[in-house]
Amino acid sequence: MSEIEYPAIMNFDVPEHLKNRIIESDRLPSKYQSHHVPGTTVTYKEGPFGAYFKQEFTCPNFVIGWLNFDIKEHVFLYPVTQKPLLALYTGFDGDIPCELQGSAEKLMLPEKKFAFYYVPPMAFNRAEFTPGHYTSVYVSYSSSFMQFFASEHEEYKALVEKQLRGEQDGEQKNLILYSHEEKVIFKKMRSYEGDPSMYRHTMQGHITLLTAHYFNHLLTRHQVPQTLLNACDYIQENLGEDISTTTIARKVGSHSLALNKLFKDNYGKNVRQYLTQKRLEEAEYRLKTTSELVWEIAAFTNLTDASHLVRLIRAKHGITPEEYREKHKLHQAG
Repeated sequence: MSEIEYPAIMNFDVPEHLKNRIIESDRLPSKYQSHHVPGTTVTYKEGPFGAYFKQEFTCPNFVIGWLNFDIKEHVFLYPVTQKPLLALYTGFDGDIPCELQGSAEKLMLPEKKFAFYYVPPMAFNRAEFTPGHYTSVYVSYSSSFMQFFASEHEEYKALVEKQLRGEQDGEQKNLILYSHEEKVIFKKMRSYEGDPSMYRHTMQGHITLLTAHYFNHLLTRHQVPQTLLNACDYIQENLGEDISTTTIARKVGSHSLALNKLFKDNYGKNVRQYLTQKRLEEAEYRLKTTSELVWEIAAFTNLTDASHLVRLIRAKHGITPEEYREKHKLHQAG
């Protein structure tokens, strides 16, 4: 494998006037231990703007970088890479406006979506942060790792070629809303507790699956009417809000009757049934991954009340939410 084919690493530089006021460390402070990712090395920077820390795992085929930005005051940080970077970026919390060298427009690194990015080497890139906490992850690929996927998706061959040539124009390609399945993969990646000697192989399996999921979403989107995609995206982004079929239809430029037919034709459910399904999926995920109370989860997902969630879980799984949570705890422990 030639040097150019190795996956690139992304760093974030601070503004020049802050560099002599930055504290750096290779350890995560105790106040951020809840964000700890096993098997990674830490880069921590703290200054007047707040703190930034990256937890990274590197190997010849890929790099995983878990990113956290705890921002106290408005600041620009500068994403920089020494080599051409081809990465799948996913935002978990917070939208980050970003300028990539060579890109005609300012981009958004949004939460709850993932996309492929090409970042030029040694280029001027700038990300803007307002006070708040931002979390995300990037997976940087070697060109040989990506060639397998690009061989099945013609439009991505150009990105691989950009990486190999080290071109100077950045690019964002096909933002896609991530689903419950991707959440599960990310959780497994962040909480690995198995044999350390199997860490790399396990991560490669997760990344291969995650990338395959992305391309599967992409293929599905190409087969679905745009109005339906827009409606699904709006629903996913507003699960906790009190939204109606009429509201959703108006947001996507349709009529409630036409939109219900579109959902029925494609998913066998009307809009309200689809919305309830997605809320239930989010509730199931939170039961498995948090210690929140049933009524808190019901409120978060805007289900009517705790008894509504109990009825939905019992109808689908034949058990109570507490039993569902315990069952999955036992499954994970085994």
